[in-house]
Amino acid sequence: MGSPNHRKPLSDTQKRLLLYGMPTLAVAAVLLLIWVLGRIAPLDKDQDWTQIDYAAKPEVDLLRRYIRIDTTPTTGSEIAGAEFLAAELRKLGLEPTVERLGEKQANVWAVLEGERPEALVLHSHIDVYPIRDPEDWDFDPFAAEIDQAWLYGRGVFDMKSVTVVQLLALKALIDSGRRPTRSVIFLATGSEEVGSELGTRWILDRHPELAERFEVVLTEGGAVEPINRNEIKYWGIEFAQKRFADGFFCSDSKEQLEGLVPLLFERNESQVAEVLVPEVRRFVQSYGKSRDRDLYRESLTDAESLLHLPNEFRQLPLYLRALFRNEIVPFRIEANPAGGFLMPFKVHLLPGQSFEEAREVLLPEWLTHGVTFQLDPPLGADHGSDVDLPEFGALEEAVLDVFPDSTVGPLFLSWSATDSRFFREMGIESYGFSPFVIFSTDSFRVDGPNERMSLPGYMSGFEIYQNAVARIAG
Repeated sequence: MGSPNHRKPLSDTQKRLLLYGMPTLAVAAVLLLIWVLGRIAPLDKDQDWTQIDYAAKPEVDLLRRYIRIDTTPTTGSEIAGAEFLAAELRKLGLEPTVERLGEKQANVWAVLEGERPEALVLHSHIDVYPIRDPEDWDFDPFAAEIDQAWLYGRGVFDMKSVTVVQLLALKALIDSGRRPTRSVIFLATGSEEVGSELGTRWILDRHPELAERFEVVLTEGGAVEPINRNEIKYWGIEFAQKRFADGFFCSDSKEQLEGLVPLLFERNESQVAEVLVPEVRRFVQSYGKSRDRDLYRESLTDAESLLHLPNEFRQLPLYLRALFRNEIVPFRIEANPAGGFLMPFKVHLLPGQSFEEAREVLLPEWLTHGVTFQLDPPLGADHGSDVDLPEFGALEEAVLDVFPDSTVGPLFLSWSATDSRFFREMGIESYGFSPFVIFSTDSFRVDGPNERMSLPGYMSGFEIYQNAVARIAG
């Protein structure tokens, strides 16, 4: 996000594992999948999904109609997506504003006035990741085909399903006939897949009269780690993430850039933070207790000591090691239009860390000898949101009402970023919350070929999300 070459701060695979699935699944995916599939069917064990006509359900129909609108930054139109959402908002009796920016970009919002002007913001992004490999799809990416109990289509996961859940949570508030204490703003923004410059950042900068009403935001970024459809190992509510700085190396020699790659990863492995940042401490204290492996559980619950135990630290999977250090990640080498070659990269910064100091440590002069590089400052907040606020508690309670024996707690994103970073930068509390009980077999596909969502998992999210919104709105 926010880079000169419009790259996300992570690879597609990392995004699938970390933004929508729990990171543990990235470590021993094959073993875990064998174990999971041995215990469960992909659907409710007390429900025969073959007897359900999902296509006839209004919640599914609404999502399918939205998926069929191509809102990719390459071949699609955010304006078409915004107009679709505006039409649905008008059906609720609201007066939406559609802001068109150029020929393709757009934002849309509508306000349900409460007793107070301060608002709960239901935020999503309209745009979806481009189709890089259409030949690998079993179905047209924008046909929204249903096959058995899955709905296929670009954006079904990232993040049109959440948008539909938000619309229907807003409808439930209106249908209740009770005026909420806190106002509710439905906000769908564009350009998230390329840095949010004309989306969330535009709204915060160009519409202060709207942004000053934002009190708390619900958006993407939460993750659910299920054991089966009725048991949840960990339900994570995103409250903090790293910052990402975009850069690129330039050289006349492709081989020189190729030789730089292992050195960069060695820099990562040589780094361990001297102190545990507060956001990471809060996450691992909760998350560590839910781990099955003794090593992970013991290490994370005593993370301060872990910083001084290099052997134990190296036994942790990469996504956990990333919690305790700043990192530098190179991308594929490309031909430079100006001549020679360039290699984009990103610097991942823990909250509260100095950008200048991290740059000196990760990119010492001896490492970059013979190449030139440019590194832009990171975007977004350098801190997380407060997990002690009643709004965070309301999210936990909404989950526990349905899954009383599950572990619900904060989630730290170490390899991905969401628009929460821009809300937090403006002093607005923002939480990533997913209401869907979805397995890794689906989350692996996010932003890749055959992106799909289990329809029983999708349908399971409405009660939780509507209860959460009702609690927060008052």
